[in-house]
Amino acid sequence: MPSRYSSFLIKLLITTSLISAVPLLCLGVYAFFQSTSTVQAKVNEANVFILQQSQSRVEQILKVIDQVSGRFAETPFVINSVAKRMEIEDFQDIDLLVKGLLGVQTYELGVKSAELHSLQNGWYIKDGGFYFGTDAAKASNALAYVYTSRWLPDQDASFAGIKLVKTIPPLAAEPKGYLFVRMSNTELSKLLTGGFSTRETMVLDDKMKIIIHSDPARIGQSVLAEPWAKELQQSGHTQGYVNSTLSGQPYSVIYNQSRYNNWTYVSVIPLEEARKESAAIGWATLTACIVLLLFAGLLSYWASKRMYFPVRSLMEFTMRHSKPQSGGSAVKDELQWIGTQVASLHQSKEQLEGQMKIQAGQLVDYFMLKLFQGELYRGEMEEQAERFQLPVWKNYAVLVLQIDTLDQTRYRSSEQDLLLFAINNMAAELIGMPQRIHAMPIGNYQVILVGSDTDNHMELLSEWSALAMSVQSAVDEYLGLKVSIGISRPYDQLFATSGAFLEAKEALQYRIRLGEKAILHLDDLKPKQASRHYYPHHLVSELTQAIALLDKDKAEELLHQFIQDVLRVETDSNVYRMSFAMLLTDLIRVLYDMGDTGELSFPDQRNAYEHMFRLKTPQEIEVWFKAQMIHPMMELTRKRHESSGKSISRSVMDLIHAHYDSELTLEQCALRLNYSTHYIRRMFRKEAGMSFSEYLAGYRHDMAKSWLSSTEMKITDIAERLQYTNAQNFIRQFRKLEGMTPGQYREQRRDAIG
Repeated sequence: MPSRYSSFLIKLLITTSLISAVPLLCLGVYAFFQSTSTVQAKVNEANVFILQQSQSRVEQILKVIDQVSGRFAETPFVINSVAKRMEIEDFQDIDLLVKGLLGVQTYELGVKSAELHSLQNGWYIKDGGFYFGTDAAKASNALAYVYTSRWLPDQDASFAGIKLVKTIPPLAAEPKGYLFVRMSNTELSKLLTGGFSTRETMVLDDKMKIIIHSDPARIGQSVLAEPWAKELQQSGHTQGYVNSTLSGQPYSVIYNQSRYNNWTYVSVIPLEEARKESAAIGWATLTACIVLLLFAGLLSYWASKRMYFPVRSLMEFTMRHSKPQSGGSAVKDELQWIGTQVASLHQSKEQLEGQMKIQAGQLVDYFMLKLFQGELYRGEMEEQAERFQLPVWKNYAVLVLQIDTLDQTRYRSSEQDLLLFAINNMAAELIGMPQRIHAMPIGNYQVILVGSDTDNHMELLSEWSALAMSVQSAVDEYLGLKVSIGISRPYDQLFATSGAFLEAKEALQYRIRLGEKAILHLDDLKPKQASRHYYPHHLVSELTQAIALLDKDKAEELLHQFIQDVLRVETDSNVYRMSFAMLLTDLIRVLYDMGDTGELSFPDQRNAYEHMFRLKTPQEIEVWFKAQMIHPMMELTRKRHESSGKSISRSVMDLIHAHYDSELTLEQCALRLNYSTHYIRRMFRKEAGMSFSEYLAGYRHDMAKSWLSSTEMKITDIAERLQYTNAQNFIRQFRKLEGMTPGQYREQRRDAIG
């Protein structure tokens, strides 16, 4: 194929590639920036948490030292000791004070030194030694801030750290002494950094001066000159993070303000840490996008080739079968070429249709089919009828024939179309032209359009009934089939043929009432008043009871009576089918109430209803209900009765054994066992081999013999307890069964025992 006819494929490839690539690129860019932002936020949150942990470690140590120092300074011994002048002779007290200071100076907590000073008596203890004298400048400087801060930066040039000052006694207006505890900045820095070498961590006081820093040279310096200090002061939050730049490098500044001593813990972290993760995500996103783009490109190429294949095949076909064109405009792509060929084909089609219209005789069947189905406009119908020279009559009618059933015939359902064509030939021979305007099979119907000039309505019906009977008899004689024929109302305009076709089919629906081989006139069948629905509930109740009692003859008789009573009422054919559908629903409900567990069930109830609705005659409906519902339900009931009959008989016997001395009846037993009297009577006789009354009388007789043999009960008492009306009846019944009176039976038993 020339390359100039491949432009559509190129356009298709470009379009599919763009459609797949643009969303992928947008998704990749969005995923990269979204993940980068998320990673940055997560890193900052993690750094805030790390800073909080560092702060917690530092403050925990400070609090512990504060508590230990406070407990030591508040002891009565320390308070009394700083209030007196120590001499060499008080070495025991001095030794106790030194040991107490050593307890405060815990190296595990990072305490560098601890000093105890007596202001009034001019002595102090330091590094385990006792000294006389005092440093007034140090004391005044230490006590100047004791009421404003617990922990203070140490101003001593020889020591880098913080100090804690405790007055003795605590909060006294004129303290007698003070306790001085120092912590090294090195120890505090270790607690702050937590092993991270890339971050700078510091502690600031409320004036933004550095208190603790890993670099001792920076202690005491102000950070107000830093670009992030102003944002820190204006943030209004006690914790968080801000992004800043130091020496041209981006940093993330994490801060958290302490409630313990109003210090601010700050961690300055290079953004390179977070950007390392972002870079990894970026490379992963780029790799994924490249892979997806390659896959999308391959998929686009494959899809384009698949979509282009029918276009190419059609293009090649049209090029092989098209005539060479001379001149004309250049073809841009394949679709334009195909469009020109389709236009040429359409033109050829119109020419062919023009030729077909000349051969009108070949279009009669098509025209009549459209006429019966109402697919013609009135003007078009009249024009075509005139062209095909259809005969004109005063009255027309449509006869619709349908095979009643193929059951019990030599034909199969697959041969129905062949049978309809045979019937069509018979109808064409029996009803000659021009009275037979046209005959043809439509679906599973044989349709015949006939005409007549008779004006009398009854004569028209007789004439068309005779035609229908002739076709019906011929079909029965030659094919051995039973058919029914529906006849529409007469009409005088050919345009009304489609409505008459529907009327004839509607007349066939009343076959459900009249049965097989029916000639059906719609005017004779369709009720003149509103449709009435009659449903004999009492027959349905008796039918279900007959099924439960396994009375097959009664059940079949009730089914036949139900169908006849429903069809006896003149109403619409759809109402008849609704009554039969209600019967099917009631029988299925009874089936489920019986506890069907799979012995009898319909996999698809809808198919059962559809099959029932396809039945045409009362005979078919009656046979179907017997075969599909009545007989299977009775068989299921019989199986259930066989399995439960023995237990029912045993229950009745137990009632007799327990209540033989009362006025027990079979109706009372049925009421207690929740079964019908007829059912219990039948099952008891079947299982026990005798009737209920015979078994009850026999058991009472056995009890009478037992009482006569083993007790001294009077015969009148026995007769009364066994529900005899008087003793004479008991004696008469006993003599009939045993050949002797009750008294003679008692004497005989005593003699036998003696």
